[in-house]
Amino acid sequence: MKNSSNNQDVRYLIYEEELEELAYKPSNVISKALFKFTRIFAPRTDLDYSLSVPVSDYLRGELFCDDVSEAMEETFSQTDLINLLLADFLYQAKRRSNPYDLYHYLASREKPSIQIYSYNGENKVQSGKRVRRKKMTCSIKRKDALRLEVMLSDIADLDQDKAFTVNEVLLILYSDFIQKYKNGSLTNVLERIIGRL
Repeated sequence: MKNSSNNQDVRYLIYEEELEELAYKPSNVISKALFKFTRIFAPRTDLDYSLSVPVSDYLRGELFCDDVSEAMEETFSQTDLINLLLADFLYQAKRRSNPYDLYHYLASREKPSIQIYSYNGENKVQSGKRVRRKKMTCSIKRKDALRLEVMLSDIADLDQDKAFTVNEVLLILYSDFIQKYKNGSLTNVLERIIGRL
């Protein structure tokens, strides 16, 4: 597998931030009080991640979310879908708790960034098939992003071929869902999602 994200290049900023805060030892009473105050009242906001998805996947995701919205008579967005997929992934990852399994799961579902097509003729030519893409932004709870970064850090420590980023995992989960939805391998998915909400 080609290494598109070198382990040394990937940083888990939320995880590193948490480690720094845990390692910080205030030196006096005022520093301790200020540190506790900032930890308690620090905003734990949602974090925004950007994904670049093929427009055909984006459209299928929009139509699926419209179907869920109509059935529920409430708004269900692609961000809601991604958060649901992430919650399922984190739940399954907790049950497995084996970084090797997680690595192989993610690596098996990752799509190459460019698909190469070639033809034989007088000259052998290789070219990449261009796919129109749509950028979408989704908000993830900070605690979920932190949990995912800790898992991905564990995977990176295995010294495998590739270290995954949060964005890559979100894209893998989304693309995998859309592909399964597209080819009909998900059964009663609409009803199951509505039942979860």
